[in-house]
Amino acid sequence: MKKNGVCIIVFICMASLSIGQLANEEIIQLKRNLKSAQHDSTRLSLYFWLADGYRFSNIDSSLFYSDQAIALADKLKLLFIKSRMLSLKGATVLESGKLPESLQYQFEALKIGEKINDKSTIAYALNRIGNIYMELTDYKKANEYYILSREHFQLINVTEMVHNEISNIGNVFELMGSPDSALFYQQIAFDASLITNDRNNYTRPEIMFRMGNAYKLKGNNEKALMFYKKGIVEANIDNDLRNLSMNNLFIAKLYFEMNITDSSLQYALSAIQTGKKISFRKVIYDASILASQIFKIENDFERAFTYLSLANIERDSLTGNKRFQELQRIILDEQERQKVENAQKITEKNRIKQLVLLAGLAVFLFIGLLLYRNNRQKQKANTILEKTLTDLKSTQSQLIQSEKMASLGELTAGIAHEIQNPLNFVNNFSEINIELIDELKQELREGKTDDAVSIADSIRDNEQKISFHGKRADSIVKGMLQHSRNSSGVKEPTDINALADEYLRLAYHGLRAKDKSFNATMKSDFDKSIGAINIIPQDIGRVILNLITNAFYAVNEKSSFAKASSDKDYEPTVSVSTKRVGNRVEIKVSDNGNGIPPKVLEKIFQPFFTTKPTGQGTGLGLSMSYDIVTKGHDGELAVESKEGEYAEFKIVLPVIKG
Repeated sequence: MKKNGVCIIVFICMASLSIGQLANEEIIQLKRNLKSAQHDSTRLSLYFWLADGYRFSNIDSSLFYSDQAIALADKLKLLFIKSRMLSLKGATVLESGKLPESLQYQFEALKIGEKINDKSTIAYALNRIGNIYMELTDYKKANEYYILSREHFQLINVTEMVHNEISNIGNVFELMGSPDSALFYQQIAFDASLITNDRNNYTRPEIMFRMGNAYKLKGNNEKALMFYKKGIVEANIDNDLRNLSMNNLFIAKLYFEMNITDSSLQYALSAIQTGKKISFRKVIYDASILASQIFKIENDFERAFTYLSLANIERDSLTGNKRFQELQRIILDEQERQKVENAQKITEKNRIKQLVLLAGLAVFLFIGLLLYRNNRQKQKANTILEKTLTDLKSTQSQLIQSEKMASLGELTAGIAHEIQNPLNFVNNFSEINIELIDELKQELREGKTDDAVSIADSIRDNEQKISFHGKRADSIVKGMLQHSRNSSGVKEPTDINALADEYLRLAYHGLRAKDKSFNATMKSDFDKSIGAINIIPQDIGRVILNLITNAFYAVNEKSSFAKASSDKDYEPTVSVSTKRVGNRVEIKVSDNGNGIPPKVLEKIFQPFFTTKPTGQGTGLGLSMSYDIVTKGHDGELAVESKEGEYAEFKIVLPVIKG
């Protein structure tokens, strides 16, 4: 009991949770104190301050100390401390873009806070739920939570957080495109920060970039730039890496709009570098998109592609299907909890109704009105749930379209390499013809007709080669354009051998463009008797490209392991073959990679299932391929594999002549 009493005193002293940053010297001293701490109460206090102090500079360390505090609070059975640490942990994981986890922690903290009537925890949880809805761009919902949070902070007299909520409300107006309202609220928070020297409870770097955003929205770029640069200075003072990256990002965007691309690129790269230190995915994504656009303007397509790929990885982590599935589950769990609570309330009211019925008709009517009101609330909740599910289905459809378009990016580098070869031939033969024409003129002047005829024949041969390679380049461009178009759903006669050969080479060169060290042997065995078959070329092309890309990924993964273990005998090989069997065509894509474990084989065609590391795949490719082959072409898609040795995918299509 004595320990618990000390813990309560400690946390009453830090009832106003910090929203700023500790200096490095303070953090070092806290860690020294932790090593010498003798009592649980002291350790609990130090865990809190370390978790809060690392929040914007080292997310992993912040989460580590949060977990230590939560475990110790559980051990000491201190619910009010556990709820505050859960809310702090939720705020920390939000910085790395993990919206589902953040929402889960805030709901859990809010539930405990309401259970024990901890007004401070309730206020902070409401504030942070508002932050999550702002990240989801549901500004109306975010504003509702910020207003509720402000009211709770006013009740417990936490002035700095009242101003923080005022700034958040101003930020919502800025995101909604209302410059006057945005500047009005931000000016209140800014003026309040100037009155006090408290850097812990007033996050000055954030206040600065929000003032900059408000002025930028009003069209005053000069003042916006001034506040952003002040924000960088303030962030360096506080060691606030989160808001340092934010200020760098906003300066980069402003310079880009002002067409000062060199300065824009400098600040964008700084934002990426700082964001990576704290896993701030949203900043990394936005800054990578901006850097890719600048490199594209400068015709540096290789680095443009590199930063676009980085943005896609961060986008998948931020908005991938798994993220939205988790959000859906958490929202539904919270709604289910509310429904259970409502059901319990209804049960209790029905029991009271039965008792009160004896008192007369008036009491009966009163209870009936209460039940009618509850039913209306339930209907409203169901309407909100249906809208949420509709929005999630729409997002899922967008993810599937994104997966389709991602294959176009895989092709780009390969196409650039492939198209260069015929263009080189065209240029070389054109230069030779210029020289031959000069020689032809000379021979004609000298009357050497036989030599002139011979030179003319050479010119004609070269022109035929120019024509051939020009048509080759034309076919590659048309193939790319055909792949980039949305499928028309119309089948047309297609040379399946040419399609498979084209995508084999393009996929290989696309991977080589991203990784110069990548090498693999390509083998092909095409049955020339197949001819043209009726398929949707864009769709089957995507299937073949997906299977070949996966095969190259598998052999590259095994090759990397072989190099690390000094296995020089392994030769990465990807094979593509076609064969006609009766009235069906078989297309096989095989590799000698690590194969597929038996427990994975039965799940491999399920939507969103992937064995690739986080950020390298959505798990949509094989699922979409299976649907294209089986549903769109009445065919079959099967896989055979031996773990550690090989994997072979086989497409079987019916032969329907055009």
